[in-house]
Amino acid sequence: MRKLTTIFFYFLVQLLVFGSGKVSTQKVVPAYKLDNLKINLDGKLTEPIWQKEPIKDFTQRDPNEGAPATEKTEVWIAYDEDNIYVAAHLYDSKPDMIDASLARKDGYSNSDWFGFYVDPYNDRRTGNYFGVNAGGTMIDGVLFNDSWDDATWDGIWEAKTSVDETGWILEMKIPFSQLRFNEVDKMTWGVNFTREIKRNNEKSFYVMVPKNESGFVSRFATLNGLDGVKPKQRFEILPYVVQKAQSLVHDQNDPFYKSSQFKSTFGADFKIGIGSNLNIDGTINPDFGQVEVDPAVINLSAFESYFNEKRPFFIEGSDNFYFGVGGVNNNWGFNFGWPELFYSRRIGRPPRGAVSNAEYVQYPSETKILGAAKLSGKLDETTSIGAIAAVTERTYASLWNNGTKTNEEVEPFTYYGVFRSKKEFNEGRQSLGFMFTNVNRSFNDNTLKNNLSRNAYAFGLDGWTTLDDNKEYVLAAAVAGTYVNGTKEYLQILQKQPYRYYQRPDATYAIYDPTRTSLSGYYGRIMLNKQQGNFYINSAVGFVSPGFEQNDLGYQWMADRINVHTVLGYRWFEPEGVFRSKQVYVSYARSLDFEGNTISNFIWGRSGVTFTNYYSVNVGGNYSFESINKTFTRGGPLTIQPSEYNVWLYASSDSREKIIGELNATYAKDALGGVYQEYNLALTWKPNTQITFSIGPDYSVNKDPRQWVGNFDDAAAVNTFNTRYVFGKINQHTLSANIRLNWTFSPSLSLQLFMQPFFAVGEYGEFKELAKAKTTDFNIYGSSGSTINYDPAAQLYSVDPDGVGPSQGFSFGNPNFNYKSLRGTAVLRWEILPGSIFYFVWSHNQTNFENPGDFNFARDFKNLWKADGDNILMVKFSYWFNM
Repeated sequence: MRKLTTIFFYFLVQLLVFGSGKVSTQKVVPAYKLDNLKINLDGKLTEPIWQKEPIKDFTQRDPNEGAPATEKTEVWIAYDEDNIYVAAHLYDSKPDMIDASLARKDGYSNSDWFGFYVDPYNDRRTGNYFGVNAGGTMIDGVLFNDSWDDATWDGIWEAKTSVDETGWILEMKIPFSQLRFNEVDKMTWGVNFTREIKRNNEKSFYVMVPKNESGFVSRFATLNGLDGVKPKQRFEILPYVVQKAQSLVHDQNDPFYKSSQFKSTFGADFKIGIGSNLNIDGTINPDFGQVEVDPAVINLSAFESYFNEKRPFFIEGSDNFYFGVGGVNNNWGFNFGWPELFYSRRIGRPPRGAVSNAEYVQYPSETKILGAAKLSGKLDETTSIGAIAAVTERTYASLWNNGTKTNEEVEPFTYYGVFRSKKEFNEGRQSLGFMFTNVNRSFNDNTLKNNLSRNAYAFGLDGWTTLDDNKEYVLAAAVAGTYVNGTKEYLQILQKQPYRYYQRPDATYAIYDPTRTSLSGYYGRIMLNKQQGNFYINSAVGFVSPGFEQNDLGYQWMADRINVHTVLGYRWFEPEGVFRSKQVYVSYARSLDFEGNTISNFIWGRSGVTFTNYYSVNVGGNYSFESINKTFTRGGPLTIQPSEYNVWLYASSDSREKIIGELNATYAKDALGGVYQEYNLALTWKPNTQITFSIGPDYSVNKDPRQWVGNFDDAAAVNTFNTRYVFGKINQHTLSANIRLNWTFSPSLSLQLFMQPFFAVGEYGEFKELAKAKTTDFNIYGSSGSTINYDPAAQLYSVDPDGVGPSQGFSFGNPNFNYKSLRGTAVLRWEILPGSIFYFVWSHNQTNFENPGDFNFARDFKNLWKADGDNILMVKFSYWFNM
């Protein structure tokens, strides 16, 4: 640990000693001021300002890197006090072949596009992008880390297009209020432009960055001429109203059902500009309803499933709160990773408190967010800042017993706070940032107090430095610490988390302490990455202590780990023969715990090619050497993880075709005979420019001879620390499909349909117990004097593990399962005016559990189809006021 800490502080010193490096010559783009002229946004270049000298000379990046674009493009930029305008004439020698496909806003489709990239701070690392295709579909997002983008930002702007015999024309109108910049009399911004021609698979740029080089925003052209811009103070308010009606599967005598069938909700979001470079986003009684359901999953592990954020308040600007990932343009994990200190789905999550037994219970599905606010932007060109504060209400479940209604607290009043800031030095060659999160709860219920932390804090420092003038090599690092406190009962729960398991009977480093009332831990990682060139290397070393706990406001899946990895690769970017590009990567990675046990040790490889017809094939695999498994017994002793190999294949067709196909196949096998297979086929059909239909069936088979069933105390189990760790042989089949239909009537009116049938069936047999710690030896029940009997009426297995021996025996329920679900949504979206949107949403979910352990698709589908389901209808209208 001392060596790793020394390396990290050496890295911090580098932030101060490296020079500024070379400055490259940049293209210059003029911005024309509209004195008294008004732009009629109609997709036609009739205004005199568009007769001025345009910028042109685009260069291909694909398919022929460095060659001039095959078609002429002319671009102009103009501005007035309130808006910046972009116009382009995209000449085309074959106008009848222009693809003007329609999609809803932010729905990218393979068609003919024009893109405008802008770096308003001129910091050469961040910015925004705005794209329009020939049909008028609009996309937007933010740029960060020089070459990364995030499409979750949703700006309010306008664009119009037209197609004629010369090609197609577009006009964009982007309010200055949608951009963040430092307001001065003579501003200098960074800009770039791109054009995509679908039939040629061509992508050209005004400033083209070769594939074997790094960076993007740092290469932008200079925009001059933005003089005397005095944008008005930004204040936006977005009030909304939601009417919900639901029909749910319920008991006819449930006294709570009728009162929750219909619900009206009112609230508002608002944005306040602090100058031109900072924004405050706020929400009052926010509507955080999701327009698409989370996918169905069957999780047989001890770890929490991860679901992506879908709520607009949190996803917009989420890149401001990433920790550790900046600087390098590739972040490899290999059983490790940068800590996710802020996982926004923790705010407003479902309550977690248990309730007393009752005839009927009305348990809330989410915790209401009373209010939330977010500050984001830059203090200057090099210093970014972001903060979130949210308060969730004290939440109660309602209980009904013998005609009496009572309430029990299931989630306490809670405050969530996040603060993030980063400072860059030497034109982005170095950076240093910090992040702080806190969760503070106020309890009224002692039972709930024993299940949740009272206070949780996390603090981290991260940054990077380039190691040469060309920014070819980058060193990135991060350190973090956490502190959690609460009752003894809660700390007992925390010590038993699956990424920690302090209660292990053979633990020698971190020992379970039932009296402790707090837990603290630390994290550190340093990574070297080669940013550009044909040859590639990435290497990292990291550690996270057993007591590191970020799960109150972050997402955690690891602790007690020391990890190293090295990746070597070679990329061929130039076409050769039948290949358009090729790449090959190999890696070695190893992880140990703080006791010195090797918990993973493997070699990995991947190779891929793209052919000249734009079909692609990728193959890969890994071989894992025998290692120690700490989680197999769910808090019990260490066991041996057998060696294993894994191979996979991915293939895809040309995305320009009317029917597009993708294929995934995986096969894995371990030394004990466990086998996993998965096959996925994704098909997309585009019958016309308005409709896209896709279906993605997925089928997997998991045959594992060591699936955990349960742990049972028994003083006679002397070889396994007085506990019997029971496992079974599982044969699991999982079949699902993601089905989507997108019908876009116009760029402002669209219908989206989504459906996911899901079947997961697991059959258990050959029950056994671990014979000895740190082995793969098992005692199979029903042999060597042991007995096992099944009572089908009670659905119970009874086990006598030693026959005439001293054990009293035990029983466990039948673990077989047959989970079937059908989930779906239909969303009609109509953007009546820019930023003002009407939604009509239907959501459906039905489940069935008949015939556990027996997979028969025809019968299971029939049973699912007959099952009752939940239906929710929602109408939402929001109106954008720009004051």
